[in-house]
Amino acid sequence: MSTKQATFSSRRPVEQTPPLLGVIENGRPTPKYALAWVCKPSTLFKNLGGVGIVNFRNFSGVVSKNWRNAPISDFGLAPIPYPALDGNFYLIAMFNKPNANHLTRVRDLAEDPLIKSARVAMGVDQDASVEKTLQWVRWPLNWLHAEVRQREIESDGSDSDGSESEEDSEVEDNA
Repeated sequence: MSTKQATFSSRRPVEQTPPLLGVIENGRPTPKYALAWVCKPSTLFKNLGGVGIVNFRNFSGVVSKNWRNAPISDFGLAPIPYPALDGNFYLIAMFNKPNANHLTRVRDLAEDPLIKSARVAMGVDQDASVEKTLQWVRWPLNWLHAEVRQREIESDGSDSDGSESEEDSEVEDNA
């Protein structure tokens, strides 16, 4: 099981390009990964706001309109702004699909026309802090349920029965 987690982690830095979807690695087929920027809804709406007020009702339409004006406007390759369980938007530029010319594209993320078009369509070009969040994430994002739950447990600071563990007491006493 640890091999599976190490090989097919939920998140990968942009530099750790996953193999193509379905390629066998360590005896298992590679799952689908999305190359995505991550941002809060308010950031996405602000970055898309040059066309008026953007919110949960119309963000998808704004991205589609921006995409139609892009040099690459094939809707089979269109970017996907996905609102996720963790409260963030995952701004998906592409997947690790063999038919998307994946290997060529990931060699030149800064200059690839598809990535550049997705950057503009989703307003990433308006905010350098969003650009820094580019990463590979497993798709679908159902693993976020566990990640969100883990954060809730960590922020709670206590065991499920509400009592402190012996180790927690020792750490506080030594502080």
